[in-house]
Amino acid sequence: MKTIVGILLFLLITPDYAKAAETEWKAGLATIKITPDIPVPMAGYASRTKPFEKVEQDIYAKALALEDRQGHRAVLVTTDLLGLSRAIAEPVCDRIQHTIKLARSDILLNSAHTHSAPTLSLEERTESGVTPEDARNIVAYTRSLQDKLVEVVMQALSRLEPAQLSWSSGVANFAMNRREFTLRGVILGVNPRGLVDRTVPVLRVDSAEGKLRAVLFGYACHNTTLTQTNYNLCGDYAGFAQAYVQERQPGAQAMFMIGCGGDANPYPRGTMADTRENGAMLGREVCRILDGTLRPVQGPLTCVFEQVKLPLQQFSRAELEKMTNGPSWQAGNAKTMLASVDRGEKPRDCLRISRRRVAIRR
Repeated sequence: MKTIVGILLFLLITPDYAKAAETEWKAGLATIKITPDIPVPMAGYASRTKPFEKVEQDIYAKALALEDRQGHRAVLVTTDLLGLSRAIAEPVCDRIQHTIKLARSDILLNSAHTHSAPTLSLEERTESGVTPEDARNIVAYTRSLQDKLVEVVMQALSRLEPAQLSWSSGVANFAMNRREFTLRGVILGVNPRGLVDRTVPVLRVDSAEGKLRAVLFGYACHNTTLTQTNYNLCGDYAGFAQAYVQERQPGAQAMFMIGCGGDANPYPRGTMADTRENGAMLGREVCRILDGTLRPVQGPLTCVFEQVKLPLQQFSRAELEKMTNGPSWQAGNAKTMLASVDRGEKPRDCLRISRRRVAIRR
């Protein structure tokens, strides 16, 4: 079963309109390309089982390390991926903790939730319809990805320099509520009257001299401009938005962080042209914010991490066998669960969700 690690981030900032001291923060940055060397199947749509056909845009993992005046360090990693399951993310965090003694609460791995990224797995599973060779390639890619995530964190922490932080927010209008009410029930569609959050939060990172070094921005919307017919690898609108900002802010590292957009899809959607335009719209708003007045951010930095157990519904073998003839997303999951039962594995009774709270105060 494909599992997305849910991460809840609250950036609580107390405005202080006095100029922040140059030694208030240290920041370190790093970027590493995570485009697969060979094509692998894509994540996000169960109906796709063959590898991607073209690299429309390289994908990346990017790290921002922060250290406050008291020496408390934390690191945020953004990735152009669908999601990082606990089985993949926790070994990465364990290696980071073992190497540099960083607390688990001080490590945040975030994914843009693009449905145009590689499938990830540490087990060679073919129940979803992929070939044995593709299953092996997925595992090899996932293991190399874990190494790169550790590497990008180490690089960022080794590059800590005095920095200034500031923030603001704007609006981008392409998020559309996707819970459409019909006479036959609620479907995934277009609901222009439905609630969405179109806010664009922006965190700016400058050098002590005031030169832009990085920008972290977010948006609460699925990265699904491209649908199940797409076989081109890219970061969807978030990837093109980051590229847009970096092209117009030479030398700066642009990072995207997904918000709580479970009920939202991009609109319009369906073509690569739509994807590029949505990315440009978000990128233009980020650049507009960067050119305006932002509020300084001061410390200390406080991070809290916890895991929540969500109970899972249990199904009989007969129920699972019936589901194998259902929609593609249901059939794939049912086949995976049946294979697990056949191997003698105990069905999972809960899903562990990681929650995080990051507070930056005066």
